[in-house]
Amino acid sequence: MPVSSRGHIRTPKKSHCGQNLVELMFTLPFMLLLVFFVIDLGRAWRTYEGAKTAVRSANYTASIYHSADVGQAYLDHLLSATGVFGSGKVTQLPNQHAYQSSVKVTFKPLFAELSIPTLSGPIPVFPAAFEISYSGVTDVSVY
Repeated sequence: MPVSSRGHIRTPKKSHCGQNLVELMFTLPFMLLLVFFVIDLGRAWRTYEGAKTAVRSANYTASIYHSADVGQAYLDHLLSATGVFGSGKVTQLPNQHAYQSSVKVTFKPLFAELSIPTLSGPIPVFPAAFEISYSGVTDVSVY
């Protein structure tokens, strides 16, 4: 037994060199999955907010100018300017000074191809695509 300078018996130290690497190997896939989910959730929220803002602004513009065509042109401009590629429609409600808009956007996640391999086959983590829609009505009369 080795003895220290103070007369105590030294015990050999145990090596834990690979423990951190094994723990990282087990936790890293779940942490990356969480990060990817948060990134795609933020993109989906931005897409929804862009569609909502475009619908509200197009309704307001159509009601100010009393023209569904002007509102439709502004809606198309806003959708392309915000990077939200979808279809939208502005219509005037019958016998009213109110305008209605609706937008449908197909959102494709960045990591739609990501899947977890299992014995029974791959399990997709994110859906391949889903639809985000928003509609609204505005009644603003300015003469």
